[in-house]
Amino acid sequence: MTVLIQKGLNEIIMQKTGIDEGQLKKMEKLFEGNLGGAIDQNFSMPINNGTGTYNYSKTSWGVTIDGYVMITAPENGTWHLIARDGDKVVFDREGVTRGQQASFCYHTGFKLNLTVTAIWSEKKDTTLNGIIHAKY
Repeated sequence: MTVLIQKGLNEIIMQKTGIDEGQLKKMEKLFEGNLGGAIDQNFSMPINNGTGTYNYSKTSWGVTIDGYVMITAPENGTWHLIARDGDKVVFDREGVTRGQQASFCYHTGFKLNLTVTAIWSEKKDTTLNGIIHAKY
């Protein structure tokens, strides 16, 4: 009987949230504390007239993300980096220079709707390159 009730609840959750069975199993593991990991990823963002924007959306189901961003290029100037999840500020750092780690810690909601804005101290075109390291 309990298994049937759980199965029915799972079907309702999947239907209401639009997630599939695999995603639901991952969420269950998160609640059990058995799922987590780390991301080390290079990124590249075009900068036009000193400003660039990056958007990213993913179902995240309320995890805590802890890590840092480090700029690897260009060599000159300083950066104002702002990351928002909808209307919530995840990260807001001014004066970030090449090679400096800018740390962050954020607890997501059910879905992460990230917008990252980079503002360069120089009003020129370039490509912002860096590394993101995050644990979840």
